[in-house]
Amino acid sequence: MSIVGERIKKYRELKGWNQHKLAKTLKKSGKAVISNWETGRNDPSLAELRLMAELFDTTVAQLVGEVPMLEEPREQYIMIKKDELIDLQRKALELEADRINSLKGQLRLAERNERTEDDQE
Repeated sequence: MSIVGERIKKYRELKGWNQHKLAKTLKKSGKAVISNWETGRNDPSLAELRLMAELFDTTVAQLVGEVPMLEEPREQYIMIKKDELIDLQRKALELEADRINSLKGQLRLAERNERTEDDQE
C-alpha cells in the first residue's frame, strides 16, 4: 500500500465513509477506483487529490505524505507560523522570569520582616 493510499483510506475512515460513498461523492464509476487508490495499484490525479483534500478538510500535502497527518479533526488544532510561535515562547519565558523575580522579592521581604520580628523579641 502506498502512503497516498494509506492516507486516503485513513481520512475516508475518519469521515466515516465506505469506499462506495467516496466513489459516489467523487462521481467515480464504483468503489473499485477507490480500492485501487488505497492499495496503490493506481494513483488519483491532482484534481482528485484536491477534491479529496477539500472533502476531508485537509491538504493535498497531507494526503500525499509530505507533512504529518493530523489524527484528530483539524478544528482541534491551531495553525501558527514558526516565527510567531518563537515570539510567543519568548514572551512566555519573559513573563515567567518576571514572576520568578516577583516571588524572590516577596521572599526577601518576608525574610526581612522575620528578622525584624526576631530583633524586636
